[in-house]
Formats: sequence, C-alpha cells, structure tokens
Amino acid sequence: MQKNIPYILISFGICILVCVLSFLDLYDNFEHSLLDMRFKSRGLLETRDDIATADIDVRALQTEGKWDPWSREKHIPLVNLAAEHRLGAFIFDVYFIEDSERKLEYKVLNNITDSTLTMEQVQKLFPDPDNDLANAAKRAGNVIFAQSFKPQGKKKAPVKKRSDVMERRLKLLEEKNLFRRVDPEKYSSLFDFYDIETVVDTLIKNSAGVYFFQSDPDPDGLQRKYPLVGLYEDKIFPSASLAIALQHYNISFDDVEIIPGDVIRFKLPEADEHGRESISIPINEKGQMQVNWAGNWEDKETGEFDLVHYPYNILKEFQKNEYKNFVLAEFKKLTNLSFDGNVKAAYKPALTAIDASKKDILSAVKKVMMMGAVEKWIIKNPDGKASDFPRPVPAEIFNELKNNNIFANVFTDSNRTSTPTLDEIIKTGLINYDFGIQDYQFTTYKQHIKDLGKIIDENKENKAALSKVRGRAKNTSRNFQIIVNLHKNKIIEEQRPLSFFPYATPDRLFIGSEEKNTTHDIVPFEFVGKKLYYGLTATGTSDLNPMPFDPRYPMVGLHANALNTILDNKIIYEVPKTYVALIILSIGLLLSFGVPALSAALGGLVTAVIVGSYGWISFWLFSNHHIWLDMVGPLSTLGIGYLGITVYNYIQEEKNKNFLKDSFGTYVSPELIDQMYESGEEPSLGGEEGYHTAFFTDIQSFSAFSEKLTASELVALLNQYLTDMTDVLLENNGTLDKYIGDAIVAFYGAPIEVDDHELWACRTAIKMQENLEVLREGWRGEGDRWPEIVHNMQNRIGISSGQMVTGNMGSEARMNYTMMGDNVNTAARLESSAKQYGIYIQIADSTYQPVKDKVVVRDLDYVRVMGKEEPVKVWELISETGQEPEKYKKILPAYHEALKLYQNQEWSKAIEAFKASDDLEDMFPGRKTNPSRIYIPRCEHFLSNPPGDDWNGVWTLTSK
Repeated sequence: MQKNIPYILISFGICILVCVLSFLDLYDNFEHSLLDMRFKSRGLLETRDDIATADIDVRALQTEGKWDPWSREKHIPLVNLAAEHRLGAFIFDVYFIEDSERKLEYKVLNNITDSTLTMEQVQKLFPDPDNDLANAAKRAGNVIFAQSFKPQGKKKAPVKKRSDVMERRLKLLEEKNLFRRVDPEKYSSLFDFYDIETVVDTLIKNSAGVYFFQSDPDPDGLQRKYPLVGLYEDKIFPSASLAIALQHYNISFDDVEIIPGDVIRFKLPEADEHGRESISIPINEKGQMQVNWAGNWEDKETGEFDLVHYPYNILKEFQKNEYKNFVLAEFKKLTNLSFDGNVKAAYKPALTAIDASKKDILSAVKKVMMMGAVEKWIIKNPDGKASDFPRPVPAEIFNELKNNNIFANVFTDSNRTSTPTLDEIIKTGLINYDFGIQDYQFTTYKQHIKDLGKIIDENKENKAALSKVRGRAKNTSRNFQIIVNLHKNKIIEEQRPLSFFPYATPDRLFIGSEEKNTTHDIVPFEFVGKKLYYGLTATGTSDLNPMPFDPRYPMVGLHANALNTILDNKIIYEVPKTYVALIILSIGLLLSFGVPALSAALGGLVTAVIVGSYGWISFWLFSNHHIWLDMVGPLSTLGIGYLGITVYNYIQEEKNKNFLKDSFGTYVSPELIDQMYESGEEPSLGGEEGYHTAFFTDIQSFSAFSEKLTASELVALLNQYLTDMTDVLLENNGTLDKYIGDAIVAFYGAPIEVDDHELWACRTAIKMQENLEVLREGWRGEGDRWPEIVHNMQNRIGISSGQMVTGNMGSEARMNYTMMGDNVNTAARLESSAKQYGIYIQIADSTYQPVKDKVVVRDLDYVRVMGKEEPVKVWELISETGQEPEKYKKILPAYHEALKLYQNQEWSKAIEAFKASDDLEDMFPGRKTNPSRIYIPRCEHFLSNPPGDDWNGVWTLTSK
C-alpha cells in the first residue's frame, strides 16, 4: 500500500481536477466535438413521415421574386394547401411583426369603368395582405405563426417597455392561452428575454397558435440544443416544436411540468405508438433539450434527406392542380361519414359544408354517383369486365376503378406480412396493366416507363398509341400511391368510390432526384396529418447556421428535428455528471492500483484497450439508445493519469539509475548498471556461453605517435579518434568492452541478442575505415598542427565469430561485462597479423561464411596464427557488395588468379602473377607491403623447398 501512495496522489489528484472541470462545464467544447463525431458516425436517422418542411428555396426566389421579405399574399397558396389537404399543422418560421402596407397597383385603375366611386369602394380597391392571410389561416384552422423575442445576454438587461401595439397583442396572446404566468424567481435560469415582437393582431386572432422560434447556439456557434420554453417577465412561453408536440397529443401547456436543469414532463391521454404514457424530456438550466439531429439536409452522394423537404413551387403547383381532388375528397368524406354513402342526401349539405363553388361540388357529386355504382358492382362481381356492367362504361375507367379496389384489397389483407409494392402487384398479374410492347418481359415499373419512352422516341407510327399506354401506366402508378396514402391514414373506406381526378398536367409532380433515384411522387392525401414547417432554405439567406452535420443548415429544419426528437422517442439522455464522476473515480482506482502493477508495455496496452472500449461503448450507446456518455472526462483522466504515472515512473527510474551510477559507476560498466536496474540485482560474477562476434582494432604504429606529439596532443588526438570510432561501433549495434590504450575491444550479440551480428561487425569495420579517412582529411586541413604521421594514420581491425563466454568477470568488489574464449584470441591475432599482409581489415572464415553474399573480400590465406595450433582461413574485407572501389575491380581478379597458381604449386607462374597484381596495389603512405608482395618470397621459398603433394596450403606465422 505504501508504494502506491504516489500513484494514488497522482490519480486522484487528476480525478478531482477533471470532476471539477466537468461540474463547471469547462470542457464542454471538447465534449461537443466528440458528440458531433458520434452524430456523423451514426449517420442518417430514420424520421417520422408526418414531419416535413416547406422550403422557400432558390427556385422560389427566382420565380416569386427576391426575399425582401415577400408580400404576404405569396404565402396564401400554401396556407390554402393546409386548409384543403388536411395538414396537422402549417408552421410559419417567418415573422409578420409589422402591419403590411396596402398598395394599389396602377394596372388596377385601368380596369375601373365607373368614375364615381364611394370612399368604401375605393378602399376595397386596395389589397389587404394581412386580412387575406388571416382569412386563409382561419379557413385552414391549423396555421401557426412565429413571434420573436430578444434574448438576454450574459449581462442581463432590464425588460424593455412595450409599445401600445405590443401591449395589445400580448393581451390577445393571453386570451388565446398561449403562455402561462409563473413566479419568475423559480424559473430565473430559463432562456429569458427582455423584449417581445409578436405578430400582427389579425393573424393572432385567426391562428391556431403563436410561438417563438429563437434558438441558442453553443459557444462554438453550432446548433445542438433547442429551447423548449422561454421566460419573459413573469410569463413562460412554449417554443414552436414543444407547442406542436402538445397539440399532437392534445395536451394543454398548463399541464406541463417544468423543472429547470432536470426535465420537462407531461402525461399523455393514452399510450402513444412507442408505449409511452408520459413524456419526460431532459433539459438544462436554460430549459434546452439536446436535438437528436437526423442527418444532413441532403446527402451529396446518395441524395437522401434527413426529413421530407417540399419546395415552395411544388406545393403551390400541387394546391392549384389538385383542387378538384380536394373538393372530391371532402364530398366523399361528407357522404360516407355523415350520410352512409347516400350521394343525393349529401348534395345540399355539401353546398354549405364545403368551401368550394357549386360547379366544383356538382362535378364531385356526378363522379361519386357514377363511380359509386360501378364500384359496388365490381365488389359484388370481382371477376366482371366492363362489358358485363349493366350500363355502358368505358373500359379504361372501369379497369382503373377495379385496379384501385384491388390495390385497396391488397393493403387491407390481414394475412400479408410485408408491404406490397406496385412492381410486385404487376408481376403477379392481379391488375389490368397494358405493357404496350409485344412479348415484354416486365422487371420494374420504372424500367417499363423507360422502355416505352425509348420506343416512342424511335417509332413515329405507333407513337400516339404507345403514348396512351404510357399515360395509363403513369396513372396506375399515381392511383397506387394515392391508395398507399389512404391506407397509411386509414381512410380507404371514407374515400370510396376509389376513383380520383387525374393530375391537371401531363407531367408528374415529384420531389427528390431522378439521377440519384430518390424521387417521391406528390399525389392527393400526401399531407394528411403532416406538420409542415415553412421557412427560408435558399443559399445566401440569413437563416442558415452550423450544426453537427453541416456548416450551413437551414434553421427551419432545426424545429422539425426538435419535434421529431420528441414525437419519435429519439430523446437524447445525457448521463448525469454524478455518474460520470463515479466513472472517473473508478478510473482513478484502476490507475492507482492496476496500472502500476503492470509493465510499461502491458500498462500501455491495457490503457489503450480501455480507451478503445470506452470510446466504442460511447458511440454504440449513442447510435443505438440515444445515450450521451461523457467521453472527455473519463478518457482525459485515463490518458493524463497514465501519462502522469509514466512520467513519475521515468523520474523514479532515472533517480534509481543515478543512484546506482553514483554508487557503482566508478568500477562497473554502464551496461552492467542498466542490467542491475532492470534485474533489480546487484552485480555478481558469472558468464554465459553463446555464438557471438569478437572485434579488435588499434592504430598502426601507435608508439611512434608518442615520439612526435606532446602528452596533451596525444590525449586530444586519441580522444577524437576513439570518440568517432566508438560512435560508429555503437551505431552498428556493437557492445564496447574496453579501451586498451589506442585499442578498442568490442563484441556483437551480447548482452542483447543481435540478428546478423557478423554483418554488423563487418559494416562497423568498413565504416570505421571511411570515418578515419574523414578524420585524416580534417587533420591535414589543420596544416602544421599535426605531424605527417597523423595525416597518414591507419588502423587495423580483426574480426572472428564463434562460441565465447560473455558476462560479469572480475572480482566481487570490481568486475566488468566482457568476453572470453578461443575466438576472442583469434580476433586479437587477426588484428595484429593484418600488418604482415599490409591490410587493414582481416576477418575469420567463421565471420565470412554467413555474409559471403553481402560483402566483397580478398582470399587472404590459410594460416596458423601465433599461439594457436589450429589453422584458420582468413579474408581481407574490402566493402559491402556493389560498393568496392574501382581499383579493386582490377586487383582482385589478378590477385585471385595468382593465388590459384600458388595453391596449385605452380611457383614460377605464381611469382610472375603476384608481381603483376603487386603493380596494381595502392601503396599509399604508411603501407609497407600488400598481400601480393607477401606471396612472392613465399613462392620463391617453395620453389627451392617444395612442400610436397600432401601440402594443405597452411602457412604458419612466426610473429604476431
């Protein structure tokens, strides 16, 4: 426990700091960024089909004129759509604060023929946009208007004195019960306002509600939260989406429980489709809920939308061209629900009940009467044909009505387990569907239409007939979609007979992209029960703001996403900070007792696994259960805590190493100190046998240097030389054993195992020779400071690989990590005997064989060195393969040819060959002989004293 105290202090110190930061919301920006990543990782969220937007887009501004804002009559067609097509709500995200000016256009005067008009008649000539819009809203009964408040800043301002106009309008809001009075002290933390700007009087009176649309972005400017309520003086106002949600469930705002910093809660009259008997929405102190954004407005690649978005022009055209179907639908509803299908009885009441002309109502009556009789006969005679019907009826009309009833039967079939599609129904042959193409193999409706279009474009003779076939096919698709809408809204029986007026123009009305296959046809009953948010979406307008998916998102979509969050049970639940604190403290325990018990590598691995697992769980909880688990607090605690512990361990390690160095550094090697620290043991005598490479090097004729240099010059020169050579050694995985004057003793493969240690030793030797040339150039560049012997300094190197013992050797009081063994002696002899051949790197055959494909060598000799009975094959190391100097490309072939003659005992020829190769040798200053020159007297000796046929080629050296 005692040794864990530093870890406890570090871990829980960080835990407490992070918990404080969490409770003070000081790292919210970082957490919000991780929340945005979770939104993007989750991707598109499935949304309700009864929430959508009506978009004042770029196309609308092009056709209707720039937003200045628009005159109010431009909005009336969409309000009429809300009245005629059973919308649940049409919600303006557009403000009408000022009374409209009534302007008379000059062209109106041109149409006046009566020169004596009364003042009342003159006044009627002026348009009245406010009352016209109000009357349309009254007719619809489902229109919501927007009001504006001015939010308080960080420093609260006094409430602004209201004008008489605003005072009057506020009273109208109170009369309509659009806010409730509260104790402002109890709700002082809520999103609050110091001024109100509500809509003109007539719109308040004729609306289904007036609510605020203000949003409050996070400090980084992104819209993540949505204020459900706002405080103005002693009045709490609901936001638009909370009000629509309450209307959806038929709940009064007075029945809503508001607990700032906790929840907004209201009971439902009955359980909703999600099984909820009450709805609890977590809110912060300001009364904001977290919006569960469905996705990007439109995915640039797939063309998918987060919600359904209807362009202004599409809605305006739909309202205009589907007017007859509106009247027809209203008459069917009246006839079937109030008069049990009796058309005659419903006619007169319809004239007052339906807001339409007598002509349009009469047209609907005739269609219902005629088609009602046909439909009844079809239901009794499901296999009947048009020719079997008692009265003449066009086959096309008969088949259309019969197909519609088949569609309805398919949808109402209780035995079906899947949603029927038009393609499926056509393939099964249930309906009358003319392909128009002989022996046509049907795949999909869309492909059939494409195929017909291609043939129509290529075949002029049958163009008219095939165009009719295509028209009937498109009408079949339209009727199928109408039945889909009727079934979805459970009004199939209400809308019998299932016959509808065709669309007023040949072109279908749709939204989406044909290129990305995301089209959706707009047909009657599309908007039944829909909540349609109406606002600006055009690029370049001011109502675009950043959100997690998009830096330029139309804010009308914010309100729609907020409503979808509530109604579709996609409410985000943020894990309370107290629970986050418990997680952080649990991590503190892990850091205090778990991580210190592990090695650095294993501790890092465990930490990384926990970080990854916690991150995966956080993303999974959000994507699948809408749970927002704090990531910054726990992960930063884990990361910073692990880093703190690692730094502490490193500092302690350095302190311990320094202690060992202070205690033992004067008589044990640094390598041994490290080994002592890692093992936790003090040095002890002993060694371990293994296969390693021994390495010896010293300076040629070093004793002569002391005669030419002062003691201080000699020390400076030697330190420079040894530093450079040792750096090369260590850079190439060598282990420095000791210095013996100018000599360097080293080995490879211990105490740390090194792969290819023979090659590393060879590379070290080659690099030392290269670096020595650089040193020589430097000394020469210093002029007369150094004598000529320094300018021409050479070193010799001996290398041998084999079994040897490495370990702690010496006495109990003083020891060193070194090597011993026969191969060590061989390496030393190779270094010293190299001078007899006039070479500078001599390697044993045991070193050469593992690297023979990677180095260039000279076959030097088969020799018995001083002090050893067994002969060894030795080689001069030239360079790594492909890097030999140009001169050796000539020397080596000539030399090896001479050596072959020597080995074949052709002494005379060998002498001549060695003399030829000797001429090629580079006899630079300080080089007294070379291998070619060594063999000439040896050949002369054997010429006079032949060794005999049993000669094995061994030459015995008589000196070191």
